[in-house]
Amino acid sequence: MKHLHHTWALVAALLLLLAPGQRLQAQEKTPTSIFSLHAGPSWYVGQLMGITSRENDYCRDLRQGIAWEADYWYTGERPEGKGFKVGPGVLYHGSLYKAATDEGSDKIGMHYLALQLGTFFFQKHYMLQVAAGVGYQFYADKSTVYGKPRNVSMNKLACNLSAAGEYFLNNRWGVSAKVNWLISSSEAYSVEYHGEHWQVDHPHEGEGYFGRLSLLVGLNYHF
Repeated sequence: MKHLHHTWALVAALLLLLAPGQRLQAQEKTPTSIFSLHAGPSWYVGQLMGITSRENDYCRDLRQGIAWEADYWYTGERPEGKGFKVGPGVLYHGSLYKAATDEGSDKIGMHYLALQLGTFFFQKHYMLQVAAGVGYQFYADKSTVYGKPRNVSMNKLACNLSAAGEYFLNNRWGVSAKVNWLISSSEAYSVEYHGEHWQVDHPHEGEGYFGRLSLLVGLNYHF
């Protein structure tokens, strides 16, 4: 009887030791989604419309800015070792460009929301990704002319292409770098100044194409 008590005590101790490990194993699911945060330098490309100065130096300064973005991807269970997956995603991309002179200033902010489709090439320690998306861009130039506020807007459909690479730190986290090219077009823009509001047609024939090219670095979280 004493040996039986010792046996049951040993079994109970083993169960207590194994139970936490079993719970952790059950909780450790294979990641199926990716959430990313990135930021970095950005360059305004294409036509500059509705700005307060056309001087070459001013336009060159205005084209240099910063960008930031957050995106979510669903990849399904990623392959063990090498393999590729295709999955949908959602992207938010923001950017800011500004410059000033004695007579006026421009502060261009663009915010882009899009649905994405991406292809993911998984390796043991890293991943490569290419993606494309279509969405809507909100454009606002909060400018000033001789100290008085002047607002320019042209919200339009837009599309983007991107390429990224990620190095896995562990099963959950990775560091990544990304190039994102976004393009849109507008045949006119709205201006508010001195209590008045009007539409301005693009000064050249046809539409004016514009967008931004961004080089971003950040973190990816797999869950």
